[in-house]
Amino acid sequence: MKKPCLAVSLLFFSSVGFAVNAQQHVHGQGELLVSQEGSMLHLQLVLPAADALGFEHEPETTEQLNNQNLLAERFTLNTNVIDVEGKCELVGVEHTLEAHEDHHKSDHEDAHEAHSGDHDEAHKSEHALHKEHDEHEGHDEHEEENHQNIEVEYQFHCDDAVSGITVTLFESMPSLSAIQAQWITERGQGLSELSAGQPTLRW
Repeated sequence: MKKPCLAVSLLFFSSVGFAVNAQQHVHGQGELLVSQEGSMLHLQLVLPAADALGFEHEPETTEQLNNQNLLAERFTLNTNVIDVEGKCELVGVEHTLEAHEDHHKSDHEDAHEAHSGDHDEAHKSEHALHKEHDEHEGHDEHEEENHQNIEVEYQFHCDDAVSGITVTLFESMPSLSAIQAQWITERGQGLSELSAGQPTLRW
């Protein structure tokens, strides 16, 4: 699956004068970057994984994996995420959950191959697994100090002028209290704070 090119988007927003703070991480607060040039509308959403998923690590249970896959599908289809005011067609979606899906599948395939080997290979694999488990525990301890964000990028082609957007994911993410929005269009640029009570950004 294609990996997101979110760094390119961040450079674009920075070049047009945005104070990009994608590395900042505050539970309960997300970020939204909006840019419109001609018929193209670009949106980038940054959400704390703790608010979007309820955890900040690779899925460890079937329930967590299902929740991640459902959220990935929502992002891909833009289902109850962002509504655009205007005649627009979604032409591009990228999000960081795609890489997580591929990582999980690779782990599963590796485990299956190890299981199908002979006794000696299985013994070696078991030894390696114990070693990997110990390393994983140390990695988990490190990750506890490093919070995780989920990033989503949308591209819309619009046949007419867009006057605003509405973020519709607050209802499904009750711990998400605010989204700091930055926007730039041919009409100007500005900052705004969105919330469940005020989810609409207009320009």
